[in-house]
Amino acid sequence: MKKFFIASSVSLALMSSFVSADAIRGEVAAESNRNGPHFGVLKGGYEFDTHLGQFGFDLEAKSRLGGKAYSENQHESGLHETTIAGDYTYQFGNAYLQPRVEYTRNVADDANTGKVALKGGYNFDNGIFMEARYRYEDTQNNNAINALNLGDVKTNRADLTAGWAGDIVGFSVNYIDKDSNAERKDSNLNAKELETKLFLTNLGNYQPYLQYTQKNFNSSDYDNLPLQDDSQVKLGVSMKF
Repeated sequence: MKKFFIASSVSLALMSSFVSADAIRGEVAAESNRNGPHFGVLKGGYEFDTHLGQFGFDLEAKSRLGGKAYSENQHESGLHETTIAGDYTYQFGNAYLQPRVEYTRNVADDANTGKVALKGGYNFDNGIFMEARYRYEDTQNNNAINALNLGDVKTNRADLTAGWAGDIVGFSVNYIDKDSNAERKDSNLNAKELETKLFLTNLGNYQPYLQYTQKNFNSSDYDNLPLQDDSQVKLGVSMKF
């Protein structure tokens, strides 16, 4: 998995040498989790136009801002995790296809995760849009407790999104299904989430948004027991210059 991620990242990086800069993209957000720590999120990156589509890459940092304390098997750290990612978007009229690779270093959990995703979508002329994404995640747990109890974890994640963007506001709903297989567990963990997002579209380069996520409904853990009900509120601003 690591070799595939490195090869994919290098391939995407080589594409960028044949293009010119098009835009800077970024995001600032705060996450409040009902049953977990609160986080601040800072993301920045670039986009490049090519003859076939658009290459982009970004770097994201997530820091703990309070909320529930870390558990005993986590490291107390101001920096919770960092993610570096690259994607390439192929445009076909109103439709698009986007492969993406990511690498996340989770400092608190002492874990490394490689992610490979493929997303497709369609934007209708009346503002309605639809998206579907599949993502494969491979997590290496270096924390002694997680390595003993779980081992490495492989996750299949599917997202289905529908929404509408008008001249002033827009909204979207995203259904998420995650199925995780742990090396040292006989049963899989299955988690379902529903994201509801409201955003402004009339502020030019800035797009403020409010997102509410209901987590772990109709979900089960590695022992086939119901997962604890959870939720998250996220307030942020996406930017492009």
